[in-house]
Amino acid sequence: METIFVAMSGGFDSFLAAYLLKKAGHRVVGMTFTLFEGSFFDDRDPARSGSRSAAAEARDLCRDLGLPHHVVDLSNIFAGRVIEPFIEGYRRGTTPNPCVLCNRFVKFGAFHDRAVEMGADMVATGHYARTQRQDGDVLLRKGRDTNKDQSYFLYSIERETLLKTVFPLGDHTREGLLALARNEGLRVPRSRPSQDVCFLAGRRYTDFLSRFIKPRPGCVYLADGTLLGRHEGVHLFTIGQRRGINIPYREALYVVDIRADENTVVVGTKADLAADALTARDVSIHLPLGEGLNARVRFRQPDRACACAMRGGILSVRFAETVDGVTPGQSVVLYRDDIVAGGGVIEKRVALEQTIL
Repeated sequence: METIFVAMSGGFDSFLAAYLLKKAGHRVVGMTFTLFEGSFFDDRDPARSGSRSAAAEARDLCRDLGLPHHVVDLSNIFAGRVIEPFIEGYRRGTTPNPCVLCNRFVKFGAFHDRAVEMGADMVATGHYARTQRQDGDVLLRKGRDTNKDQSYFLYSIERETLLKTVFPLGDHTREGLLALARNEGLRVPRSRPSQDVCFLAGRRYTDFLSRFIKPRPGCVYLADGTLLGRHEGVHLFTIGQRRGINIPYREALYVVDIRADENTVVVGTKADLAADALTARDVSIHLPLGEGLNARVRFRQPDRACACAMRGGILSVRFAETVDGVTPGQSVVLYRDDIVAGGGVIEKRVALEQTIL
């Protein structure tokens, strides 16, 4: 019987993960981590109050299942590995993906290490993804529920950690799990509204960033160099953004480039967002980069056929068709069928006429 520590958020998915593992005969321990006790948050901050409420809900859910429950404070790690890079990324004109960082350094970093110290054989989360073990190795696969698949956010988990990780929900659909909970007579936790960035707690990212980044007015240009207007700081923009430009023009304008070193924002039409290649850094590779690869540059984006190459630690990706939404700071994730082949943090979008492969 294995001892498995489950990251318990107080929500439905982690609760069902713990339930399924207990039902399978494992010794299950719930663990909730607080993330918002650091200097970035005060007692009135909605993120901090929401976190404390979630911890209390997780404790009650573990009691319902007859499971031990622990709360650990990972605020310092969360601040240093997630929030500070988030702020610094926007200061440099990129758009970081805090969920990728949190999974790598908090959920499958600090949580994993703390659980092992406390006697865990394995760790588990409520992510919709799957692992496939073979010959002492492990592959990360998409969750069976394509609408809930979260493998995009997990590509950077180290293989040694993945070997000690289980995803109990990976072979299930959300609807099937809800039906299971009703049939088993389980108390289903109240669903919380999904949000892209947990520490914003429903606030606009610009309001959060403006607490740490001072306004620095600069110029807004068309791609041909025509001066169109002014902005109050490059941290207020992201590639593909349409709202907030506030410049009259004959067509809808989108942010197509952010040049933080020049303190300028470049705008253009929807067509100007098209790209067919990119480069990425901080790369994790899990399968050989041969034929049959697909990639996506955003969580909800469909997979697109591509060719890849590695040179000097930099991943180059060229798509068979043009894509929108290639944004420095976000992640490109590679797939072979439903297996995660690798991924990295997008460094730059490559114009259609340029060659990188």
